[in-house]
Amino acid sequence: MDLFSKVPLVEIPVMITPEEKAWLEMMLRKGKIAVPPGGSLPEGSVISIFMRTMLWNSEELRQNLDIVPKEALDALLAKKELLEIRIQISADQKAWLDNIRVPDKTPLSPNDSAVSLFVRVLLENAMEQQKALEQADPWADDDEE
Repeated sequence: MDLFSKVPLVEIPVMITPEEKAWLEMMLRKGKIAVPPGGSLPEGSVISIFMRTMLWNSEELRQNLDIVPKEALDALLAKKELLEIRIQISADQKAWLDNIRVPDKTPLSPNDSAVSLFVRVLLENAMEQQKALEQADPWADDDEE
């Protein structure tokens, strides 16, 4: 169940790059992915909450892998070193993700999946947005670390 014991959660494995994992951990350390008020949670739970939010937004926008340019997919697929993380998502999100399909002629490595590729697309977009925010405000992190 989620924090409020209202939404049943399922745990799924996803494959992400070491850079994406390092970025998630850095965002946690800096407090940019915040723990909900009134408590502390294990790192994996906070990452799961962040991923559920990104997936919910993608579902609302009806995003899928078909809208990702082939060049961007090829760049993601060229990264062969992948790490497995486990995230908890809602049963509804799992059902939605089960319908994600890789575009035709997009080869996946044996340990990869359409769901993992979609999660990597979302993480890459989030990383690019964060980088753009930091470039827009170069002093934003002066007081950290």
